[in-house]
Amino acid sequence: MPPALKRSLSSTSRSISPPPIRRKISPGPGPGTGTEPAHVADHVRIFSWNVNGVGPLLQKQLSFSPGGLSPLRLFLRRHRWPQFLCLQEVKISAKDTATQRQLLHAANQGHGLDDPTYNVHFSLPRDKYNATGFGGKVQGVATLIREDFAPQVRVTRRPDWDLEGRVLIHELEADVVVINGYWVNGTSNPYRDPQTGQVAGTRHDHKLRFHQRMLEEVIRLQEQGRHVILIGDMNIAPARIDGYPNLRTSPLQHVKNRADFNAKFFTDENGMRGIDIFRHIHGDTRKYTYYPRGPRWGESCDRVDLIVVSRSLVEDGCITGTDICDSPLDRGHSDHVPLWISVDFAKLQSRQRAVKFEGRTGVRTDSH
Repeated sequence: MPPALKRSLSSTSRSISPPPIRRKISPGPGPGTGTEPAHVADHVRIFSWNVNGVGPLLQKQLSFSPGGLSPLRLFLRRHRWPQFLCLQEVKISAKDTATQRQLLHAANQGHGLDDPTYNVHFSLPRDKYNATGFGGKVQGVATLIREDFAPQVRVTRRPDWDLEGRVLIHELEADVVVINGYWVNGTSNPYRDPQTGQVAGTRHDHKLRFHQRMLEEVIRLQEQGRHVILIGDMNIAPARIDGYPNLRTSPLQHVKNRADFNAKFFTDENGMRGIDIFRHIHGDTRKYTYYPRGPRWGESCDRVDLIVVSRSLVEDGCITGTDICDSPLDRGHSDHVPLWISVDFAKLQSRQRAVKFEGRTGVRTDSH
């Protein structure tokens, strides 16, 4: 395992625990690179990006752009054709099949004979009481999967409990599950029962229910021996270091939401016991993913887009890298920047074969 990946699991747990509200902070972030590992054929790279609407990714480029590629296709090429690109907040209505087709076209526009192509999966809002703004063009997630990798995807599904177009679950070979999520943002606005339309608490209440349902999904998968990768905009900055210049602590419900998230997905013995892979690999490095419009770049920012993985992936040495792409080029049109993780899929498949062999023979093998 590379030296950077050897950080102890116990130190990861400490880094995400709910911190004191007041603490001296260091200066904010400068431009980064989001450096990616050298290309390795058996490593699966998964990117995530809250795009805050897909429109700018679909626009035709000016004539001086290389090959006249769409911004989306240029992004994929610049990052050497990742196997997955998980998009959040695509803002496409479920009825808007034209824009859905345009996204597929933009992902593949101008591809050469030897260039990869992509298919696209969507989960779009279908809640008639809670996802009605802007003609239904709110929320929504989409996952682009490289077509030569698609046979490794056993099934893609939307959980029944998600009516707001927030979750796509991709079950892969080697017992890996990638969950692309645009998690609920807690506010005091009313949440309505999706069946009756009656007010059923606030968006804060809905956020906590979302945490619980996602946890139940993860626990069920982990109990089946699956390795889970949660990736996307989780609308939580887990610790003090993840907010600049301050972590959001008012109203108090934000503190409670953060504590609930950290307990369920990191610290509780009966929770996921997951690993915040950026903190695990990069320690106290200050990088952020959300830069709200208005303030100058870097004056106010948070790390709310996260990758949380099952501990088994770290313990088996299957994570080969992760980072946040906060270079000026990758900032693009959105108020979020991309992030990525690289997984040694060959090692996972080897471990899977070893476990199956052990189960048949009763002979323990060492696949490291």
